This record gives sequence, structure tokens and C-alpha cells, in this order.
Amino acid sequence: MKEAIIETTPLELVRGRMTLRTSSALVQTISDLIASGALVHGDQLPTVREVAEECSMSRSAVGEAWRELGQRGLIETRRRGGTRVLGKPETPRALRYESMIRSTISGVRDLANLRTDSLRYPDLSRAVAWSVTQPHLHDVFDPPITDELLQATRATLPYSPQGALAMHGMMDSVELILSLLVHAGDTVVVESPTLGRVLDILDSRGARIVQIDYRHDGPDLAALQRSLISKPAAFIYQPAGQAPSGRSITADWVAAAASILPPTLPVIELSQRSLLNPSHPSLGTAIPEQVTHIRSFNMFFGADMRLSVVFSNAELIEAAWMRLTYSTRFVSRILQGALAFLLTDDVAQAELAVLLHDMRSRHALLTGALRSRGFEIEESLGPSTWIPVPDDHSVCTRLSLNGVAVHPGRFFLAPDSREQRIHVNSAAVDGDHEEVAQLIADACRLLPR
Repeated sequence: MKEAIIETTPLELVRGRMTLRTSSALVQTISDLIASGALVHGDQLPTVREVAEECSMSRSAVGEAWRELGQRGLIETRRRGGTRVLGKPETPRALRYESMIRSTISGVRDLANLRTDSLRYPDLSRAVAWSVTQPHLHDVFDPPITDELLQATRATLPYSPQGALAMHGMMDSVELILSLLVHAGDTVVVESPTLGRVLDILDSRGARIVQIDYRHDGPDLAALQRSLISKPAAFIYQPAGQAPSGRSITADWVAAAASILPPTLPVIELSQRSLLNPSHPSLGTAIPEQVTHIRSFNMFFGADMRLSVVFSNAELIEAAWMRLTYSTRFVSRILQGALAFLLTDDVAQAELAVLLHDMRSRHALLTGALRSRGFEIEESLGPSTWIPVPDDHSVCTRLSLNGVAVHPGRFFLAPDSREQRIHVNSAAVDGDHEEVAQLIADACRLLPR
């Protein structure tokens, strides 16, 4: 005689796995059950009342857990259908970044991504040779940032932050800081247009993104003030040489923004182009305790010098460093020393001055060629060129057929934006600016405006 198979109900599974009677423990328990396959797509979950009674929890705590699980895409609640499991969450993908990469790997000329490898970078060999002679090389325990790099980079800031941390590039820094500040369901205010990878990171964290227009003097202050009603967890923007528009904030904008931002709101400033815009303002001059300023340098020294420095208050820097002690993400002292050398050595600075001159010159030539063909191009130092077009998708397609890749504006804009733009990296246009401008004009010619 066969033994009867006793099925365990979802409620029994949850009750048997929980050790603490808290909302976060319930979220973790359900997540683990889904990840292990004990709960699968379509399984009916008990009601909030049933879980609260069986697990000795308040209904509000269970409801809070259900909301977070829903925001993570693990469960779905319908008014008449109850709550069901959606299944294992998909692995987060940087969809915008993947699209950017795919658009430039088909053999076409890459005028889309912000690369400067056709220009002559400052010589790295002297910088690395100096760095490997430093006395603390190969110490087992690393500091958050070397003294040499701290002094060299703090000298480029318009204010004095409490602490600093070296990281492997801007997006590595953004991902780490957002992991400390933003949780699933939190609202984050972001400039529009903005860096597509920032939006990818926020999507992966389950954040609710509120984008506000970046005007000619900075993010729209009226829209920023309205966005504060949603109690955002952070505000992210670029203070200078904004990608992709090239715009920068003004001193008047800093004063006005500082007067409306609540004192508890973290502000994250992203500075990729500080050396092109050395005298730009920062909210750090007005509200230094709230500002996390992330500054990267690989645009000026090459992709293999992919370093950034995070400047912030002592508490956040300590929290970030403690997170890194669980991993091996610390930045090699060789790289830190090399960057410090490049930022302070007279010969390296002279080489950098040539690079910056060439970048500005290429940008001026391309924007001048575009203006002569009727395009309205804003003044900036480049290398981003934010070009108004009739239809970004059609223009990008026509250019790709002519062997040129540029980015459509939708990679950088809010989903509901009607603005039609393309992004061109002027630093990659070497001597043929008239031809490139004509290709763009021809791609727009047959399209209605």
C-alpha cells in the first residue's frame, strides 16, 4: 500500500523557514523560497491576514513585505485573484549600455561613445615607473586612498570634503554609493538627459526614477522642488560638461538649489570632464555635508587608467569602505600612484594641455561645420555634441548605412520625452569634420521636421 503524499502549503513553508517575525525577514524568506524553487510561478500565496495570524506578525508588517516583494518583481497581487508567485527574478541587465555597445560593434566608425583613443594621451610609462618605486607598494592592507592621490585630486575640487575613496571608474563608484543609499521602491531624482548607465543601475535596484529637465544653467529648479514631494532617496546630476548635452551649472543655480534642497537629501555629483571644465561650480561649496562628488579621469589618460575618486562626508566614506572590505575591489596602489603623478608632474601636465587643446579644437570644428548647415548647437567645451534632429532612430539608421555610428537621444532621455536628438563624440572626429557634418545633414534632409 502506497503512502499518501503530504503536500506542504506555502503558508507552512513560510512559517517553517522564518526565524524572526519582521518584515525584512519575511521578504528574505519568500525570496529564498522562490530562489530555491520551493515556490514557483503561479503558486498562490496566503493572504496578509493569514500570514499575520500564523507568523504572529502585524498586518502592516506583512503588507510592507508584500509591497517590497512586488516591487522586486517576485510576486503579484490582483484585487480578485489574490497574490501569486511570478517566479525567479531575471538577472538584471544593463539594457541601455548593451544597446550602446551593440550599435558600435558592426564594423562602423564609432562616433557615439566617449572615447578619445585617436588623440595622444600623456605618457603613462613615466607615471607607472614612478609609482612602482613608492615605499608602501605591496603592503598587505590598503588604505581607502593613497595620500599622494588624495592630495592631487582634492586640489582639483572647489571645496574641501571630509573623506575620499579610490574606485575603479565612475560607474563602479555610482553602483557602490547607490547600494548604500537606495533601496527597492525608493524615488531617485535624475537630470534629463543623463548617462544611460546611471539609469541602468537605478533600474537594477528597483528604484522609481523621476527625471527633470537639465536647462542651460542646471537642472530645472521648479521641477526639482516639485520632485521633493515624493521624498527622494537621492538627487543625481552632472555639474559640468554634462553628458550628453555639454551643459554646466552656474553659481546662481548653486545658490538657488541649495536653498530648496532639504538638509537630509543626499546629492550625487558626477564629474567626468573636470579637467576640461576646471573652474566649474559645485553644490559642495554650499552644502558639503550632503554632497557626494564622484570624479573620474580615464577620458584624459586612457581606458586603462580607469580610476575615480569619491569625495563625501566621513560617514558615507566609512560605510563605502566597510562594504569594500568584503571584497577585493580596492584600487591598486600602482594605478593610484600613476594618476597622482599625471596630475602633478610638469611634463605630464604639459602633455595633458595638448590633449585638452586638441579636444576643444575638434569640438569647435565639428560644431562650426554643423552650424553652417543650419543645426542649432549649444556652446560647450565638448566632446559631447547634442544635435537636434527630426527623428533620432531614422537618423541613426541612415548614418549606420554610411558606416557611422552615433547614439540616439533616447539612450539618455526620460521614456516619455519627445525631444529628438543624437549624440556625437566630437573628439573622435579627426580632420573630416566637414564630411561628418554633411553626412548628418544628409541623414536629416529627407525626414520631416
